[in-house]
Amino acid sequence: MKIKKIIGAWRVTGIYLAGALGIASTSHAAETEAISEALFFGDMPIVLSATRLNQPINDTPAAITVIDRKMIEASGALQLVDLLRLVPGFQVAYYTGSKYTATYHGNADRYARDMQVLIDGRSIYDPGFGGLTWNDQEVEIDEIDRIEVIRGPNAAAYGSNSFAGIINIITTHPSREQGGHLKVVLGEGGNSHTSSRYADSTGDLDYRLSLHYSKDSGFKERHDTSHIRRLGFRGDYQLDSDSSLLMAFGFSNNDYQDGFSNNAGQPLRNTPQEHNFQHLRWQLTQPLGEYIVQFYHNHQRVDDSFSIPQYSHLYSMGYGFTSDRYDLEFQNIFYSGKELRTAWGLGARQDQASGFWPFGSDEVMKRNQLRAFFNTEWNPGEAVVVNFGGMYEKFEDKKGLFSPRLAINHHLDSENTLRFVATKAYRIPTFWEDKANLWVYSTATTAPIQQAYYTAQKINPEKIISYEVGYLKNLPRQGFTFDARLFHEHITDMITAPDNSAAPHKEYINHGDYTVSGVDIEMRWEPTRESLIHLGYSLASDHGIQRRWFNPPPGRDEFRSLEMRTPRHTLSLLGSNRFSGNISLSGALYYLSTIDWPGDGDNIDGSTRFDIKLSKSFKAADVDGDISLILQNIDGDFQDFYQENTWKRQLYLQTRLNWR
Repeated sequence: MKIKKIIGAWRVTGIYLAGALGIASTSHAAETEAISEALFFGDMPIVLSATRLNQPINDTPAAITVIDRKMIEASGALQLVDLLRLVPGFQVAYYTGSKYTATYHGNADRYARDMQVLIDGRSIYDPGFGGLTWNDQEVEIDEIDRIEVIRGPNAAAYGSNSFAGIINIITTHPSREQGGHLKVVLGEGGNSHTSSRYADSTGDLDYRLSLHYSKDSGFKERHDTSHIRRLGFRGDYQLDSDSSLLMAFGFSNNDYQDGFSNNAGQPLRNTPQEHNFQHLRWQLTQPLGEYIVQFYHNHQRVDDSFSIPQYSHLYSMGYGFTSDRYDLEFQNIFYSGKELRTAWGLGARQDQASGFWPFGSDEVMKRNQLRAFFNTEWNPGEAVVVNFGGMYEKFEDKKGLFSPRLAINHHLDSENTLRFVATKAYRIPTFWEDKANLWVYSTATTAPIQQAYYTAQKINPEKIISYEVGYLKNLPRQGFTFDARLFHEHITDMITAPDNSAAPHKEYINHGDYTVSGVDIEMRWEPTRESLIHLGYSLASDHGIQRRWFNPPPGRDEFRSLEMRTPRHTLSLLGSNRFSGNISLSGALYYLSTIDWPGDGDNIDGSTRFDIKLSKSFKAADVDGDISLILQNIDGDFQDFYQENTWKRQLYLQTRLNWR
């Protein structure tokens, strides 16, 4: 799609939003759990994710997008992952109707292995295959206080796999949402989503229990119906005036359909999945600093095996596996006068994975990790803030990794800031990339017949070096912020699995480098308390080369070009306004130019999606709520990840009730 089509899309958006935005001009939580509204909505937003220190956004060593409740409500998003479309340079794709991938600056297949995703400080990255299954996560979109998205590598604060960026999901403290909540969403094609929660306090304990069930029929041309069942609990206990304990756990048991007709490697099948987690965090806050000790465990099980009929024989293979992550971390934040603040800590982790199908054995594989990190903020003068820090990680059977970062923020005045950042990060290979041993078996004899994937060589981590120049303008009286990020990112030692014409299997190796450069722009304007305009845009240029074949057959190239893994243009535009009579109208436009999805994804032409949400809120006695009409993809059909995945218009009716 050419630039003129983008301009055309802007005009369409202007027509839809004119009413909403034109009229706009006339018309007991723990202290350290979540930043208070007074801080967050003050002259300069305060964020947590960049350095583990509470910082005004103009002091952070990274470009950060904050998706707050106002944006969440305006977006009309029904799936958590769709909120990331609002972030400049982010690509979101559905490889089935209920399984998603999301990454920054492309270069991710169905497993976005380069993104670190946190929920209340707990990493939900899957060490087995990488990335995560978003629908398995026990968090509801209505429980999210805000999402802080770091655009660019941030391994200095959160370690390997914080490679392209960080998505930090911060849920609302239970004390701020006391009572019951019920949400019901009904959509075309039998789609439905139901979630409920109850939050209350007893003594010094605030708690929340939530349940969710949904059914989604997926793409009309695909075998990808899903049934999602989730349970989540969070409790916050105030031990004394200075210390608190967070206790959280969750469980999900979901049924997914997957596969394609006439595809032996991805046949039609059911792939049930189970997920659970347990999370404890103790926090002590004192005048000169704070201490945090955190432990969590994540468990995932994927049942995925199938039969392949061929030449009157029956063969079996699969991708099912089990993975676990156990993580213990200590963190201390201390202040050395007014000029110096430091967050430092130590951590230990054990990742586990097993699976007869992908790894050729039922043996449980283990990988231990030790880490140490620090991030220091130094204020040598009123106009300059220096952030420097790094993380050292030692993984079992791997060389030690050190990921440093240096950033200088120069405040031109109270409204304008320049940011200069240089950083290095690593992506540790997943168990699948490190230990792949996938065979096709005879169903009758269980004898191995043919190898499909194999890792023979030692796989090294991928490495990225990133340079950034940023500009931030903040006009609090006008409700206006603007952020621009010029970036240059270079990735080496890429992990890939070329074909081999002399062997029947693919083999994982390190090969290839990839460079992406460009500019991200983000603008937010609130002309009144009742209105919002948010713009995200990214212009990128990428190039690179990677081995495609070990022994290319005649007429095939040995190497592949990596151009178009990052789309040249990514655009999001969100607008909303609240009218008299408690009526709200919002619209969101998303545009993505041509992208060549890695892995088994397809080359997908540019796509435009436009959503509208119309809401009416009400209140009676101890009950309040709202009813909404949500129309997604007004502009009609477009393809997503696979050419078989075609989106149609979708109409939803959403009802929410809150009571005490």
